[in-house]
Amino acid sequence: MKKFLLCCLLLVLFSLPQVAQALQKSFYFTTSDSVKLYVRIAGEGKPCLFVHGGPGSWPKIYYALGGDITEKDMTMIYLDQRGSGRSGGDANTDYSLNRMVKDFEELRNHLKYKKWFVMAHSFGGIEATEYAYQHPASINGLVLVATTLHMQSSLESYVKEGARVLGQPESDFRQPGAPVGQTLGQVVTKLNEKGLMYKMMYPNKEMFAQMNAVMDTTLNWHFGSKVWGLPEYEQDFTKKSASIKVPVLAFAGKYDYAVGPEHYKLFKFPNAKYKTMDTGHCPYQEKPEEFRKYVKSFIARLD
Repeated sequence: MKKFLLCCLLLVLFSLPQVAQALQKSFYFTTSDSVKLYVRIAGEGKPCLFVHGGPGSWPKIYYALGGDITEKDMTMIYLDQRGSGRSGGDANTDYSLNRMVKDFEELRNHLKYKKWFVMAHSFGGIEATEYAYQHPASINGLVLVATTLHMQSSLESYVKEGARVLGQPESDFRQPGAPVGQTLGQVVTKLNEKGLMYKMMYPNKEMFAQMNAVMDTTLNWHFGSKVWGLPEYEQDFTKKSASIKVPVLAFAGKYDYAVGPEHYKLFKFPNAKYKTMDTGHCPYQEKPEEFRKYVKSFIARLD
């Protein structure tokens, strides 16, 4: 009897490391160029990489504001991109689009997933689209949540709507020959002064306050500060979307002026479904159950 109990105890002790490993929710993954990336895994079901926006934000904007509802149907892999959030990266780090895509693929291989879904929000749509273009065999399906695929188009939409919200002509903000980014800066400054910034992302001011409460600008923001100097991100990725054959589910918000409520109409994916919701820029926060329903239906029919 004593020998039997001892064997049972040894089995329990030997199993403890495996149990601890199974419960592990977050870790740091080191890329081939020695950058440490923060990864958080939660949920169960088919694996799905979440590509956050910003540029330079972090995934908590998604999972802390209602997006965690998709963890009921998928294993969500939340990656803080290099130079963002809790990940490493400094002024000398490679932030090229190819390097970002390589990070995604290296993480997939590290986790030993043959394929996974990829979900992107806002600016993350550019990175996710390039990833799907370069590595279609790695992706079961692509979920684009209020994403831009052409920064110039989205910034122009923002300026136009911002001027309308302010009740001023666009000419008040545009200087001859000035880049749209400079014009945008003037519009944003004025919107902030008047407490109207929320109208660019939400019809509801309370939602904007919730989002700001989750944002943490004390974290790494190197990518967010460097990306604007990299012209490759300014490409028109809607053209590239025409050659991406993986199944796509794309969400658009009727009141999303951060990327433009009709920006999705420029997409050219040959195998796409589009859902326009009665929301702003964050449908997972504003209407989580409806958002989950569409995502769940999409992934259910794909291997």
